Amino acid sequence: MFGGTDEVTTMKPSLLIAVLLAACAAQTQTLPVVPVHLEGAGETAKSVQFFCTQDYDREDCLRHALELRRALMAYPLEPLGMWSFALVPSYKWKDLLRSLGGSTDSPAFTSFEQRTTVMESSLFSATATRSAEFLQVFGVTGEALLKFVVNHELGHSICHDPDERKADDYGRALREGNIPDCGRTSKRQTDHDMAKNTP
Repeated sequence: MFGGTDEVTTMKPSLLIAVLLAACAAQTQTLPVVPVHLEGAGETAKSVQFFCTQDYDREDCLRHALELRRALMAYPLEPLGMWSFALVPSYKWKDLLRSLGGSTDSPAFTSFEQRTTVMESSLFSATATRSAEFLQVFGVTGEALLKFVVNHELGHSICHDPDERKADDYGRALREGNIPDCGRTSKRQTDHDMAKNTP
């Protein structure tokens, strides 16, 4: 838990259709979302917006968006420019990723074209089954996984780079309190690759 929530939150009933394009797929997906307006938005960059899918539980949406905002506040967000974070319920997640040709192990992906990072609700409240999957693939769950996913996806977003190895390196720089040097990375396996190669 990140602490108390003194923030007042509201969610407008208006509907926004976000077209999310995965870099690895030529197929277009339409995802109906609603904006989440968080009081005290000055705590994060004003250019960062939060959305939940239309069918996301309203209370969970507000709680999860606040938790995501708290996680993001640890990192420099100005380099993102205008950026959106969209939350998708776990029961829709795997079908969405399959339709985009992505790995269902992943709890997040970034669309550069739409300037949006899309995240699975299981990052905030996972079932025992999904937690076990995360533990097997990433070696962590809960708050540690959320922190890893946030800085990894920020690595993609800040540097506009789809390469997983580079995003790991950029995310590591962010965890260390540095702004990533988007032109320089190491030649090591990604954290995800190492997890997959472990017996």
